[in-house]
Amino acid sequence: MIQSKRALIGLLALVFVINYLETTIETWLKGKYQLGARLAAGFTLAAQQFERNYSFEGHDLTNIIAVYGYSIAYYFVFPLMCLSVAWALAARSDIKPFRVLTFAVAIDYLISLPFFLFFPVMERWTNAESGAMLLSDLVSSRLIEYVRPLSGLDNCFPSSHTSITVVVVLVCFLFQVRFRTPVLALGIAVIISTFVLGIHWLPDVIAGAAVGGLSVALAQRLEGLSSKANLTPAWQEPTARRVLAA
Repeated sequence: MIQSKRALIGLLALVFVINYLETTIETWLKGKYQLGARLAAGFTLAAQQFERNYSFEGHDLTNIIAVYGYSIAYYFVFPLMCLSVAWALAARSDIKPFRVLTFAVAIDYLISLPFFLFFPVMERWTNAESGAMLLSDLVSSRLIEYVRPLSGLDNCFPSSHTSITVVVVLVCFLFQVRFRTPVLALGIAVIISTFVLGIHWLPDVIAGAAVGGLSVALAQRLEGLSSKANLTPAWQEPTARRVLAA
């Protein structure tokens, strides 16, 4: 079991690097060789049928709250929220909360990776039939390019934004983080933004929430098993050893 906070930070960094490489390579292969494009189109059609062909008519008339408020939530609140919670847990003397968070993030990615690789789903705004437009383009067309390698937007089933947000919120409440109620409110705004901005499909959001909850449950289970394994048997306690020696 990892007992060092530096090692846990290293594990988080490793997950980030793997996600960055996987997403970057996938984007390059799809753009240059159209690898997986037809498969992605098929799964995207399935997502659209799940939503009963829901479309975003009049997206360009959406109010300023959706354009700027949800863009801020999606692109800026999300990473700041994650970093703040990670920092708060890492600053505690007890390593358990930070370890559960780290394990949950790693498990989240392990669960999601097979879907990213073998069940690719296109972003909603790239599918003209959905009627969605990328509202964040009204702020800056570069925003989506900056965040794409971080969250795996091409691989939007399950939604990385949603699953990691669920992980962060659940861990906050499990370990009684002081600002857990504001985190819950911000997390809800982030999840809603994935849909309102025209980035993720409803199946992405639903699957993301399920993966996030499952990841935290598995991380807690792993932490519990490791805690039991690390318990010192009674006969090895200092008092017991002195009695036996006598």
